[in-house]
Amino acid sequence: MVYFIIPAYNEEKNLPLLVKNTKAAMEELGAPYVIYIVNDGSDDRTSELCREYSMTVPLREVKFENNVGVGAAFKRGFEEVFKVIKTGDIIVTKEADNTSDPDILRKMTELVHSGYDVVLASCFAKEGGVENSTIDRHLLSFCANMLLKLSFPIKGVNTYSSFYRAYDAKRLKMAFEAYQGKILEEKGFVCMVEMLVKLSRLPLKMTEEPMVLKCDKREGQSKMRRRKTILGYLKFIKGQLLRSRAEDRNIRKRFAELADIHAG
Repeated sequence: MVYFIIPAYNEEKNLPLLVKNTKAAMEELGAPYVIYIVNDGSDDRTSELCREYSMTVPLREVKFENNVGVGAAFKRGFEEVFKVIKTGDIIVTKEADNTSDPDILRKMTELVHSGYDVVLASCFAKEGGVENSTIDRHLLSFCANMLLKLSFPIKGVNTYSSFYRAYDAKRLKMAFEAYQGKILEEKGFVCMVEMLVKLSRLPLKMTEEPMVLKCDKREGQSKMRRRKTILGYLKFIKGQLLRSRAEDRNIRKRFAELADIHAG
């Protein structure tokens, strides 16, 4: 089973193509799936469209009445999916704006089934790229990514902020339990960087699948606020560099204990 967790804030223009592409990709893959749309307080037709699509595809809406931020939306999505996962299941996170390439989904899931715990869609990998983005936005993204890479080097990882990822569901749940609710504390777009950096401290196998990020697939403007996100990155980097190494050891110990329990 593949579970999609997709936060959505006023995405009525993007939902039709998102659902169409996800349905087509999963039919080609030949695997059962459920799409969890985490409606982050949208005031457009996002909720109405979720109800309509749930009649024809396995789609469930998790709804917030007010906008709580993408970090809280992802956290709620994970909590809901963790209630139903089984061994062998995969969790896929992605944006609702259709910039993520559905054509690489098969390869990402194959990598998880082959033994990887985390597979990252990477526009900064050797064969990746970004299409139809403004020069200033692409430069900003590149520089921010390089800063994160220098601050938190992870072997084989080149893209830190992408939402588009595939996880071994059981191993990810163990990671959440090891961190005791503190693996996703950031409320904004920094949350995916936070999660990746914290996962990298555990004995998890990570790899990347190159992806071309297609910005022209997005309807409407990006929800990311540049200045707020940049400040969020800087605050996160400072906080993580000053973190307690003793706590890191405790988290790894809890993860090892959970791994032993599941292995037994």
